[in-house]
Amino acid sequence: MGVQRYTLPSGAVRYRARVKSHGRYIATRVFERKADAVAWEQDQRRRLRLGEWIDPRRGQVPLSLVAADWLGSRGSVKRRTRESDEAAWRNYIAPRFGNWPVASITAAEVSGWVGSLVVRGLAPSTATRALATLRSVLAFAVADGRVQHNVAAVVRTPTSGRVRREGQVLTIEELRALTQACKGRYRDVVPMLALAGLRWGELAGLQVGDRVSVPGPGLRLRRTVLASGGGGALYVDTLKNNRPRTVPLVLELVPVVDRWSAGKAPDAWLFDAPQGGPLWESNWKRSVGWNAATSAVGVPGFRVHDLRHTAASVWLAAGADPKVVQRVLGHATAAMTMDLYGHMIDANLWQAAQLVGDISGTSSPPMPSIRNAHRIGVEYEKALGAGLSRESRLSESNR
Repeated sequence: MGVQRYTLPSGAVRYRARVKSHGRYIATRVFERKADAVAWEQDQRRRLRLGEWIDPRRGQVPLSLVAADWLGSRGSVKRRTRESDEAAWRNYIAPRFGNWPVASITAAEVSGWVGSLVVRGLAPSTATRALATLRSVLAFAVADGRVQHNVAAVVRTPTSGRVRREGQVLTIEELRALTQACKGRYRDVVPMLALAGLRWGELAGLQVGDRVSVPGPGLRLRRTVLASGGGGALYVDTLKNNRPRTVPLVLELVPVVDRWSAGKAPDAWLFDAPQGGPLWESNWKRSVGWNAATSAVGVPGFRVHDLRHTAASVWLAAGADPKVVQRVLGHATAAMTMDLYGHMIDANLWQAAQLVGDISGTSSPPMPSIRNAHRIGVEYEKALGAGLSRESRLSESNR
């Protein structure tokens, strides 16, 4: 037996369990109950037989050393992802767990830490990002043989599943009004984002030589321009998912691209800044008077990225297949497109009813506008999620 009984000066009885391997003791632990000591010793011997045993001393290193090794191994990831990991570690994880031994971190401690981040006013998405970074660090510790389990894997943020903000969309009329409300020639960027479905970095990364004409007018997206640390120096990176794609141009955008590419070399930036180089989003917003323009057309707080949501709604309302919309937006799968914009596809129910009514010669109710279709789709989803009856679902979606 590897369990020894001994008595403390106070008279209390303790049991020391020790595990021996290759002629030396490799682990020891003290318990108040003999049964606990025996169970622990047997579990350690079982792990030795299965090759799962971890030297407890390896778990005594501070988490900061493990994080340094983990961050050093992240050289192959995209720069924006690496900067996000470093910021999450520096701002949220290191102040709490940086000096803790890896093996001393428990799921309860991690859960309390995440809750404290949300309570102090941190955005749920930022808290979720910090938790994901801690999970990755502890997963690295598990793979490095320092702990047996990733205790952060079972922890969830208090608002898990509801951290994504619902995007706003514009009708075609509102889009044209917003374009006119913006000042100067850089207003052309608005329809480019709203009809081609580009991310800002993708638009900033366009060059004149990215134009294509076969089988129709379009743009070949090959690169993105991002700001280091969210607002630092600009740098060129590969596209999200590392997949170049071709985006078709609607006829309204062809003259826009013609104007901005006239007289420029193929490697020149298509939408270049006034002083040359790629276009910064913050500078562009000041140049066109973005905040005043959005307020003037009745959509204060409308984000630049919401123009991408508008593109999705416009393409879906036009009857485009979700697979086509996936390729336009550059999502990894059509399932991702459906997860983000599936509620907008509910508008196609009324469109299909109108088409069937036209074919059969019967009348059907008018098709809702893009803005109403977006609202109806959201309400339809809420009705399904609430488990309403069939009658109440119909009344809710036809409000």
